[in-house]
Amino acid sequence: MRKLLRRLKDLLNLIVQDDFKYFERIKNPDKTVSNLLKELYPHLDRKRKLWVSKVLKLFENYDSFTKEQKKRFFKELHSVILLKFSEEEIEKARKEEIPRERIFSSQEKFERKKTYPIKAFFQPISTIKGIKKKTVERLKKLSIETILDAIYYLPFRYEDRTTITPMSFLKPGQVFLVKGKVVNVLVIETSKKKKKILKVILYDKTGTVTLIFLQERVLNYYKMLFSKAKELEKEVLAYGIVKREMGSYSMVHPEVEIFDKNRGKLEKLGVILPVYHSSEGIKQSTIRKDIGNIVKRVIPFLPEYLPQELLKRYSFPDIATAFWRVHFPFDEDAQDLLNFKTPSQKRVIFDELFLFQLALALHKQKIKGEKGIAFPVKKELVDEFKKALPFSLTNAQEKVLREIMEDMKKDEPMNRLVQGDVGSGKTVVAAAAAFFAAKSGYQTAVMAPTEILANQHFKKFREFLKPFSIKVGLLTGSMTKKEKETMYRAIKEGFIQVVVGTHALIQETVEFKNLGLAIIDEQHRFGVKQRVELKKKGKLPDVLVMTATPIPRTLAMTAYGDLDISVIDELPAGRKPIKTKILFEDERDTLVRFLLKELKMKNRVYIVYPLIEESEKLELKAATEMHHYWEKKLKPYSVGLLHGKMKQEEKDEIMEKFKRGEYQVLVSTTVIEVGVDVPEATVMVIEHAERFGLAQLHQLRGRVGRGNRQSYCFLITKRSISEDSIKRLRVLESTNDGFKIAEADLQFRGPGEIFGTRQSGLGDFKIADLRRDFEILKIAREEAQKLVERNPELEGLNDLKELMRFRFGEKFDFVEVG
Repeated sequence: MRKLLRRLKDLLNLIVQDDFKYFERIKNPDKTVSNLLKELYPHLDRKRKLWVSKVLKLFENYDSFTKEQKKRFFKELHSVILLKFSEEEIEKARKEEIPRERIFSSQEKFERKKTYPIKAFFQPISTIKGIKKKTVERLKKLSIETILDAIYYLPFRYEDRTTITPMSFLKPGQVFLVKGKVVNVLVIETSKKKKKILKVILYDKTGTVTLIFLQERVLNYYKMLFSKAKELEKEVLAYGIVKREMGSYSMVHPEVEIFDKNRGKLEKLGVILPVYHSSEGIKQSTIRKDIGNIVKRVIPFLPEYLPQELLKRYSFPDIATAFWRVHFPFDEDAQDLLNFKTPSQKRVIFDELFLFQLALALHKQKIKGEKGIAFPVKKELVDEFKKALPFSLTNAQEKVLREIMEDMKKDEPMNRLVQGDVGSGKTVVAAAAAFFAAKSGYQTAVMAPTEILANQHFKKFREFLKPFSIKVGLLTGSMTKKEKETMYRAIKEGFIQVVVGTHALIQETVEFKNLGLAIIDEQHRFGVKQRVELKKKGKLPDVLVMTATPIPRTLAMTAYGDLDISVIDELPAGRKPIKTKILFEDERDTLVRFLLKELKMKNRVYIVYPLIEESEKLELKAATEMHHYWEKKLKPYSVGLLHGKMKQEEKDEIMEKFKRGEYQVLVSTTVIEVGVDVPEATVMVIEHAERFGLAQLHQLRGRVGRGNRQSYCFLITKRSISEDSIKRLRVLESTNDGFKIAEADLQFRGPGEIFGTRQSGLGDFKIADLRRDFEILKIAREEAQKLVERNPELEGLNDLKELMRFRFGEKFDFVEVG
């Protein structure tokens, strides 16, 4: 179906392109389109079939249409096909039409017992009576060490073995449960090696499925089983992957059971099986058994830790029931279960997000109550800084600068996040804050996630602060021992007023004389704990966090609930929006011609490939091949190569050569995501663009357009990529607004991608998914804030307090809560 849809959409795109520019040249468009619609017809749902039938009827009169009527007809057809005919929507509609029947085996019994305090569940699993040493060792490989770890080791999906699908609705390559009567039992001898195969044909009024068994040792057993079922006219259940060969469906070695309404319990089918994340060498059935054994013993004793009125407000089940039904679902709606929408799943998701939000709210409250530094920042100081700049600040920069100034004046510590799109000028605002600190006699630490970015910040801060003779130093991991020791001494003695560095800044050896301000770039790569570490270097320094990854406001409020948020949503004057276009791999010649034209105008070009992580050799080989290809295509221009396996000094040297113009083209893996500003770079070519997230593509695109020349970004991809991938890339074609792009990225790929997955501190959830559970997240945030306002010490909620400390205490550096 995907290929048919692609062909139909491509043809309709061509017909209506540039106001029907090519319409006259296309031979018999009516016949080609109607033939494609006829081919597509069997794959559609009832509603779309009706619509296609009407369209095909109209095509019968096509020859009698005027030229204008033909154009209008194709225009309407094009818009409907584009809007209403996505593969995902058709699949969804077809699924909804399938008549459903469900069968159930017996239910796991759950009885509430006398509860224990939550602390009892922080004990190692080895303390549970009857749990073998082997089990403890096996679970340790999955990072399951405490009883609570086992309870929170939740299924990430489920195998629905309760929903029967009629045979005419089967799809090849997917797993189904079917029920039917035995029509035939055949033992076939193959010509090769005289092997025997058992074929059993099942029938269910809508179609047939052939069950195939190849292992000779089980043939007699299955032959007897199915022959008896046929003789007694009993129905058979079969569960397995469906194949389609020669127009008929089959299952090889499915799980089977005779269905007897009077007999009661089924052994393997009629259940919903939880599927857990596994590790090498541990079978799914073993994990299921191990987790099942533990949670069956302990969940009945789990105490309820949320206030009763909160449970009533959202009709949540109690926590023990919720965990039980998540591990052992019974008659839940299969689709709800797969989409994590059952009441029990919602309760567990809510709890996880609520605990996180509670920790954030308490952390923010704790900060607000602390005594910080009140910097004597006056308007004259701001004017002095602005006067020395070679450019004027934008209104957005001015606004953010005022917010920072107001924060620094207060005697409570500043905790502010400055969000600004690529090139919006966050660094100059941060440099202003460092200037205020230095003028008040305090040092500033600027922490960047990579050495390249630390080097760039060092140069920028030095440039902005040079007119005021403020000493700026650099401290990174790649410096020699002697260089580091010299820098440590200069920082300790207060000779260096602003020190820029990487993670090296939070090492124990670094001592500041008088740290007053901590500036952290690309916050999502650090997390709260590192922020806390850096704060420990000064009495209670102000903290300013910068990020060029635009984060949707809703998500920023949630992820950085302990920070105040400022936004620089305006680019400096004279910046032209970057023109972005999707190009398919077969359009490479057009691209090469365009690049040569740009290079002739003395502009420079970036060509980026996705990182190959499987092996160093593979990445090196791929990077070298790409380099040779572009050297050949873009002669006589000089092409540099930059890849992740190079040493820091090599990377810096190549970037400098590109900046100076010794290389006019730079072929690279994503290490240039945060690189040196090159105003002459006007073209960004991104190969295999579908492999990147939108936020990442937007970051890469922001490497060009740094000057006042018109810049371009080309997203290279295959014609065969999915519709969803094309939709994602079209977002970049349509806007340069980083915040709109971030919202779209949140929709398409989820928050993990925006923040750089696990390091965000948001990737530590066991069941919650911020994209899927966004509505629950908002409720959790609201409830957590209300609770902290009403009961800041969490009095009478000891289990809740202990659980929050256990789950998120380390992240927020809670030695004690409340």
